[in-house]
Amino acid sequence: MSNAILIVAVVAVYGTSLFFIERIFRRFNILTEQTLLRSSPIDAVRGLLATSVVCHHFIVTYYWKVNGVWDRPKSDLLNNMGAVPVSLFFMITGFLFFGKIYKKNPDWGDILRSRIQRVMPLYVFVVFMVFMISLMKAGFVIDADPKGLLKGLVSWGLFVGSSFNGVSDSVHMTSGAHWTLRYEWLFYLSLAIVATVVNAKWYGKYLILSMLVMVLAIPGVYVGLVVPKMALLFFIGFAPVIMKMYLPSFLPLIKNRVCSLVVLVSIVCGMFISQQYSIVQMLVLGVPFIIIALGNDVFGVLSSRGLKALGEVSYSVYLTHGLILYLLFSVFEVFSFDGGSVFQYIALLPVVLALVSVCSVMTFFVIEKPFIRVGNKKVPVLS
Repeated sequence: MSNAILIVAVVAVYGTSLFFIERIFRRFNILTEQTLLRSSPIDAVRGLLATSVVCHHFIVTYYWKVNGVWDRPKSDLLNNMGAVPVSLFFMITGFLFFGKIYKKNPDWGDILRSRIQRVMPLYVFVVFMVFMISLMKAGFVIDADPKGLLKGLVSWGLFVGSSFNGVSDSVHMTSGAHWTLRYEWLFYLSLAIVATVVNAKWYGKYLILSMLVMVLAIPGVYVGLVVPKMALLFFIGFAPVIMKMYLPSFLPLIKNRVCSLVVLVSIVCGMFISQQYSIVQMLVLGVPFIIIALGNDVFGVLSSRGLKALGEVSYSVYLTHGLILYLLFSVFEVFSFDGGSVFQYIALLPVVLALVSVCSVMTFFVIEKPFIRVGNKKVPVLS
């Protein structure tokens, strides 16, 4: 079977599935008041990015179950369905948080508290589910080695991941998605340093804390847990903030159809770059990101209410899809990898995307949204 045929099949099924999911999501009242009040295309982009990662890990799962090795498929496009969204997610983070500190007086306590409330509750839930599934895989027999259990908890606490209770599959139960939170948190904790540089202002204990965290992260560079060049993705996110402030007359020009075409061409080029997270790929992807962040909705696609609703639950989509893939194909074994063809497997992609979307709506309302409301001080305590 030609690799090209496989790629076309995956992209076609993914695109068709996304079309119907968008149609369904636009009918539900998912968007928060804050999202409804703004018109940023970034909100819609998140939904596209998160579901693309699901598709990538769906394919990785197939090769893992067939070959016994968790590895990337032999296709630049399929690999970049994971790498490109992550790159753009990091740029979005850089854009949003640089906007909170540049030429402003940041409330560091509020920023840190909001990040804990926004990111950690769902992550704790996912890690708990990883532990429970691992416990189930071990026949509900808890490993007698407390040091091993503690080591696993510390590893997941640092967003590294490891086996739980002696179950080697544990680290694959999130499809490895947790690794990006390591970079997200390093960026959040480096913000005081960034603010000191760009605002030329001393931030006291917050700056000292930020510098301490960066020093503690140095060993991670030597063992491969932290790749310094990834910081460029966050830095690219700074560009639209600066352009909005100093080039306001340029903003109306960025919303024309020519720029929309540039976005599409740049994304396609980025998807076929063989070296994921290379400097070249980062710079190529920076072009469409900056255009979108400045308000271009790419021929109206990113003004879609359905995509914005999907974007609202994108964190849940991103963080929980690994659990669903593992439960479906490693616990309940809904597909026979010995007898079934890859095309039969691909036919299950719409089911997976639909199931991930439904479950993500549930985790958004049950876990994410209550803590978002607390973070926004709309309710005094969780009810």
